[in-house]
Amino acid sequence: MLTRTEGIVLKTRKYGEADLIVTYLTLGKGIINAFAKSPRKIKSRFGSSLEPLTYARISLWGKEQSIPKITQSDIINPFRQLRENYHDFISISRLIEIMISLIPEGVPNKRLFDFFLGILDLIESSTREKRQTLYLVSQIRLLALIGYAPRLNRCGRCGGSGIDFYPDSGTILCSRCVIGHHVKEPPLRVNRDIINFYTHCIEWSVDTLSRLRPRQDILSALSTLLDRHLAYLLNKRLLSSGFTAG
Repeated sequence: MLTRTEGIVLKTRKYGEADLIVTYLTLGKGIINAFAKSPRKIKSRFGSSLEPLTYARISLWGKEQSIPKITQSDIINPFRQLRENYHDFISISRLIEIMISLIPEGVPNKRLFDFFLGILDLIESSTREKRQTLYLVSQIRLLALIGYAPRLNRCGRCGGSGIDFYPDSGTILCSRCVIGHHVKEPPLRVNRDIINFYTHCIEWSVDTLSRLRPRQDILSALSTLLDRHLAYLLNKRLLSSGFTAG
């Protein structure tokens, strides 16, 4: 069966002497793996279209419940600048790792596809000084989109106010609800500035996100909070956390 769709290459891995397994985020099928025959043998436009972050129109051939073969791949946007810059590639790899870790394969999600493509476009067109903020905002937006965002606006049990975020609960807990709560790791203190910025990250439209200009201490505090949240959620550190993106 032949399937045509659009896809963004998330990662590749070698298979045999010259073949590749390509992981895509696709418009029609969500996250999938596909087989590419011999793209490593010769330098060609086909091989170039399988580079990470490349956005392409792809044709797939194969039966249901099997890994399809890529029969055609036409580049729409290579996002070459993002791929070839170390800081950008590590930061985007973090987003990709979150998606692959938390989203089941083969489930179509047009909102996720449009979001990720929009973020790549936005970051590529942004100035270098804005990108640190945009990458943090992108993590928050991604987690909110797929239903795994930490809750910072109020207590996750009673809806009351609080200032301490508990990674093992994924939420702020107020002073009453934390009584009797078995704390597996110490909470993180948040303030109103952090909560306001976090709320803007989720509620503002993607094309207005570059207007956000938080203080460095807010960026640092939220980065630490997200690291702790994801480490507990996944029961591991993200591989991309082992690289320096700064």
